[in-house]
Formats: sequence, structure tokens, C-alpha cells
Amino acid sequence: MLRLLLRNKVSMLMLINIILFTPLVFHTTAQERTGTVSGRVVDIDGHPIPKLPIFIAPIAIEGDWAQTIHLPEDYSQIHLTQTDGIGQFAITGILEGSFYFGLLPFNIDELLRHNFEENLEDYLSWNPATYSPGYIETLMANNFGMVSDDFDSDFEIQLMRVHGLTFHPYGDFDGIAFGVNAGTHIKDVELIVNPRMKVQGRILFNDGTPLANTRVELRGGFRHEKGRGGTNGSPWIDENGNFVHYIDEKNHTGFYTFSVKYQELEVILDPIQLAPGDRLSNLTFTFDSEPIPPIPLPPKFKAETEDVESKQDPDSPQSRKSNDVWIVNPANGHAYKRVHCDTRDDAIAQASKEKAHLVTINDAKEQKWLGAVFGNEFYWIGLSDTKIEGKWQWHNGEPLTYQDWLPDDYFYESQNAEERDFAVATFADGKWYAVSPKSVIVRMTQMAIIEKADIKINTTKEK
Repeated sequence: MLRLLLRNKVSMLMLINIILFTPLVFHTTAQERTGTVSGRVVDIDGHPIPKLPIFIAPIAIEGDWAQTIHLPEDYSQIHLTQTDGIGQFAITGILEGSFYFGLLPFNIDELLRHNFEENLEDYLSWNPATYSPGYIETLMANNFGMVSDDFDSDFEIQLMRVHGLTFHPYGDFDGIAFGVNAGTHIKDVELIVNPRMKVQGRILFNDGTPLANTRVELRGGFRHEKGRGGTNGSPWIDENGNFVHYIDEKNHTGFYTFSVKYQELEVILDPIQLAPGDRLSNLTFTFDSEPIPPIPLPPKFKAETEDVESKQDPDSPQSRKSNDVWIVNPANGHAYKRVHCDTRDDAIAQASKEKAHLVTINDAKEQKWLGAVFGNEFYWIGLSDTKIEGKWQWHNGEPLTYQDWLPDDYFYESQNAEERDFAVATFADGKWYAVSPKSVIVRMTQMAIIEKADIKINTTKEK
């Protein structure tokens, strides 16, 4: 299971071994910056696992500990792919460094479509000082409506084989860590996975009405011949009262006592015996209560942010953000406007109607002014290299005289550099980042800045 804000202990011997054996078993080209990892995913009997989301993510090694990424806010850092119909996969664009394999649920795309990009954009620009402690606690607990349980895969990695070498997850760490040299191509990787121990159930009130569309606190204490332990989580309850929970215990058969708590209600079931790998279904928890109203959700994050902005000093540059007002830069006499857009092409179409173009940034002063007026967020800007690969040009045809790029690996995008044809301004001081059409940042970028030199604007209408 991929856990939020968790430090995992990793076998450093394993990590060192893969780095040492890289020149012997993997193809490396010194001229290349990025590498690939390819292979297949099978179960313990050698049957392929099709359509399984698999990712490689950066891991920070500190002594014999490792810091993994946090989902969903670090989603843009992962190299994500899906196995094909025969369990094969290939991940490209991997830079030099330390990484680990991980698995995600089959419905990961459905999970992240639920206001993910909008909420993540707000989170990145969030100032905790503007919110009450109670709201902060609620926001962090909901984590954009998702918790670590939502990223649990139906499978877990048992081992990895690479050219005769075998590696196992270490301790409670469910991933396989490895190091990659620049330009390394790791081929014929075989990931062996097992179905995870799983509990499925339903939660009802005493009249048979299901508890729906909320989260509960689930606990499962267990005892076995070697001692005691427990499992807990915050599963999402769907509109029919159903939930799924995965158990990490891998080694012992034990008696589990499951309980569910919701607001002031609690149900405790009789002990149930489960062995490693068992999958328990049709558990039913019935509260001794008539249906009760759900806990009110916190205010929509974006609406709360806009309310805070409306209370800012009207003379502050940050308070002058607008969706429909042209703002003139006195340094060059050009007018600029922020527009909401579904895609980059949509932004271009809106600009064309205004006899404008996507913004051109010619020097550091202009970029600083744009950040002061519109804020540093994900914005489409008028830079692309679609006409000639590697030759970046502005939308209005002006030459590229100034550049302020972030490094290609800033967001750990999995696409190769040559696939990145468009540029966005980012929350990192407005610096630019190149994106491909498949980038998650493309889905996050829902605004653009447009520009026009003709400042004969109908100010009466605008007001």
C-alpha cells in the first residue's frame, strides 16, 4: 500500500546491488540522459496480469530509510503506465537517481478525475495562515476527498527478477527500490505479484437503509500464535453502502475482530478467522439506529480561496486577478487578460476572438510584472516547438529572446523531452515548463494569459 507521509525502511543492500550490476546486465548509452524500464507483471503461477496500473517514482534515501512520494499531491512525479493484455509494460524518460516500483488500483484514472487537478492547483497555492485550525485539520484529513486507502492496489509485489537476480520488498515497504544511471535501459524485468488480503462489506442502518457516500473508521484487531496486531483504514462507502479494505498481514493466520465507527455509532462483529491471502466478502455491519444525516462537508476549497482573496487589500497586485478585464503594462503599452480554458486550443480560440494571442514574454521584467498582476499559477503561454522540433517559437511569431525554464525533471514527467511541444508558466515563480499532450499538468492547466498590442479597448463595456 502506498502510504501518505510515511517513511519506509528499504534494503540498502538491494539498492546498491542493482546500481553495481547495472553495467553488467543493462544496456547503457553515455550520450543519453534518460532511460527505460520494461518487462512484464505476472502472478506467482506465471499468469500475466493485464491492465494493471504500475508506476516508478523517485525515492529519497537517507541512511537506511527512504522517503516516498505522497499521493495525490505528488502525482505528477510518477512515471505511470499500464500493463498490456499479456502483462507487458515499458516506462520511458527515467532520469538518473533512486526510484521504486509501485502498484495502483485499476480505477486510478476514475479516482483522479474527481476534481483532482482543480483541487491540486488550489493546494499548491494554499496559504495555511488564512484558515482556522479546525478547517485545516478537516482539509488535511480529507486530502482532496481521498486518503491513502484509495490508492491501494488489488495486488502487492512479492518479488522482482532481473537477469537472474531476485529482489524482495523489505519489511513493511511494499515497493521494490532500485537505482538508475543516466541512459540506462533495464529490460526483461519480471514483477511477481500476489492478490492482496481483502475484506468487502456493507454498512446499514437498522431499517435496512445503507450508509452512503461517506467515510467510516474501520478497525480490525487480530491475534495469532505469534502475538497480536491490527489493521485500520478509512474506506469510502458508496451509494449502496459497500466498501473494500485491504489487510497488510502476510505471514500468519489469525482471528480478526472488525469494527466500524461513524459519528457516534459503532458496530463490533464476532471474531473471524483469516489466513494470509484470504478474501472475505459479504460482511454486514448494521448500526442500531435509524438513518442519521451525514457530517457536513467542508466548504469547497476553491470557493474558500476566492473568499479570502476578496478580502485582500485592493491596492495589492495579487488582488487584481481578473477573468474578463484587460490590464495594461505601462512598460510596453500592451494589454493582458487572464482567461479560463478547457485546452490550449480553446485559449487560442478565445484570444483570436479578441484579436489577441497567447502571451509572449520578452524579458525578466515582463515576467515579474505578469506574476505580480495574475499570480504564479499554471498558465498556458504562447511558446511551442511544434513547427520545428527543439526550436521554440512564440504564438505571435516573435523570436525567443528570453528564457526562464524549469529543469526537464522538475515534475518527474515520464514523457521524453522530444514529446514536449508546449510550455506553461508554473507556480514556481512563473518559470516555464515543457509539457506533452499526455502530461497530467496539461489537465491541471485550465487558464491562460492572452496579450494584445492594440490597447483600444471598450472600457465602458469592460466596466
